[in-house]
Amino acid sequence: MSITDEIQSIRQAVGKDYIKPSREKMEKFQMLLLGNDTALDYLHKERGYTDETIRHFRLGYDSEKHAIAIPIFKNEELVNIKYRFLVPDKMKYTSERGAETWLYNEEGIQEGLKKGGVLIVEGEFDLMSCWQSGIKNVVSPASGKDSYGVWVELLDPIARVYIAYDNDDAGKTAGRKFAERIGTDKCYEVKYPEGVKDANQFFKEHTHEEYRDIIKKASPYYSYQFKNLGDIITDLRQNTEQELELSVIPKVLIEKDWLIVVSGLQNVGKTSYCMNIVNELSERGIPSLVMPFERGITTVGKRFLQVFFDKTRDDFKFTPKDEWEKMINKAVDAPVYFSTPKREDVNEIIKKSKRLFDTKVVIIDHLDYLVRNVSNVATEIANTLQALKTLAIENGIIIIVVTHVRKGDSYGVQKEPSLDDLKGSSSLSQDPECVVLLSSSAEGTITVNIAKNKGEMSKKSYSIKEGTGRMTDNLGEF
Repeated sequence: MSITDEIQSIRQAVGKDYIKPSREKMEKFQMLLLGNDTALDYLHKERGYTDETIRHFRLGYDSEKHAIAIPIFKNEELVNIKYRFLVPDKMKYTSERGAETWLYNEEGIQEGLKKGGVLIVEGEFDLMSCWQSGIKNVVSPASGKDSYGVWVELLDPIARVYIAYDNDDAGKTAGRKFAERIGTDKCYEVKYPEGVKDANQFFKEHTHEEYRDIIKKASPYYSYQFKNLGDIITDLRQNTEQELELSVIPKVLIEKDWLIVVSGLQNVGKTSYCMNIVNELSERGIPSLVMPFERGITTVGKRFLQVFFDKTRDDFKFTPKDEWEKMINKAVDAPVYFSTPKREDVNEIIKKSKRLFDTKVVIIDHLDYLVRNVSNVATEIANTLQALKTLAIENGIIIIVVTHVRKGDSYGVQKEPSLDDLKGSSSLSQDPECVVLLSSSAEGTITVNIAKNKGEMSKKSYSIKEGTGRMTDNLGEF
């Protein structure tokens, strides 16, 4: 079993298979294309493709959608069909619902292995233009520049990766982020001439030899690792997103490499609180990785689904089959991943999750699992937190660590926790950029106390729905 197999998505956790389009459907589209002059003119004249290229990529035409049909294969099996509308309304592209996202032109990986290098372009049409020019070692993310996944590991044995994304700010930024995920030391940025947006446009105005020339002149991405003050000022002026705000962590502007400690009284609902964080991240399309060492993936996965759907366990039991199927279809593509690796694999799993899924937030529940040396707990906690902090900085990941507070006083009275109550080491209050302490002043409520922050401190109470754990912001601030 590879280390990648230790990371589970929601889809894997609930055992939901991808829907695969039929070959007969795609073959019908191929026949329809041959009889539709509008679609053929689009491919021949607007895109510049030959009949050989159209046949090789088995393109078709969907008359109902009035769209070019682009089949996507994985291990020679049809796994998805992407559609490009010929008369776009609100969107240009769509894909089969419930189908797998996979890279386009998988055979380009094999060509890359032979040649020691691979070209990655942003879209399918860009890829076809490069392939038609004679560049066979070319692939594309099947749903655009941000749709990465486990296929990224196929690039590992290839020595040089040339990234030729669109010639705009979004394309350049995406290219740099992708290079960071697969290793800037092996990645090179292909730069188009001024006024040329992408590969498809390039080949309308330039020769095949000129494209090979810009590949030869590609610059290494590692130069972006070294920022000067001017680069930082530019980021600030362009309002590049540097901070994350979450409603359940009030008045905290979280930077992308922070270490956050979450603690609270026994049975206050620390796990449910964390699942509310994950739910908010999921709603905003921000990938997160949960490491539920204390309670396990099955238990915590159910907790997440309860928060996600705002349903109790009994609600799930009595949900009709057709509604349950709709709910699963909604949940399976949530960017939430679970893993409970061995201690020695924790760092590797976090880095792998960042690389494959661009994980922005990792939740470790809880710290005690990572502390090995029980004879010197304080030192071990300090070393563990420092290691996690280094990992967060090096990989641009927010790491949230759940831990316990000391029990009540000698009379058994539980007071609202403070930083001094964090259990085991002073590092728990000193090392993180933010400390969140949880308590409950009344049944059905949870109080979130921001006890440490680079900005202002705050305290806020939320309703927490019994049975589902869903938090609602309706009680106000202190």
